[in-house]
Amino acid sequence: MGFFYRQQPRKFNYIPRYYDPAKEEWEKKKAEKGLDANLSHEEQLRMQMRSKWGNTQDEETPAERRNRLIRRIVLGAVIVFIFYFVFCTPVLTNIVSGLMGK
Repeated sequence: MGFFYRQQPRKFNYIPRYYDPAKEEWEKKKAEKGLDANLSHEEQLRMQMRSKWGNTQDEETPAERRNRLIRRIVLGAVIVFIFYFVFCTPVLTNIVSGLMGK
C-alpha cells in the first residue's frame, strides 16, 4: 500500500558538547610553546606561526599610541577653535545679517 505509506521523520543526531573557554585558552598557550596539546597538528602549527611572527593586530606600539594622542589633541584644538569662531565672534552675525539683506 504505497499510497498510504508515511515516511518516518529523520532523527536529529545532536551530541551536546561542553565548551570551556579557559581550557581552550590553556591548550592554545601550550600549543604556542610546542608542548603536548589536544589541538590538531594544523592548529598547533598555526599557533606557533602566530607566536613567532607576532600578533601585531592586538598590540599597539608606543609610537602608535603617541600618534593617536597627538591626533586627538589637534582635533580637539580645531573643534575648540571652530566653536570659538562661530559662537564668540561677530562673523556669524555679519554673515546672517548679510544674507537677510540688512
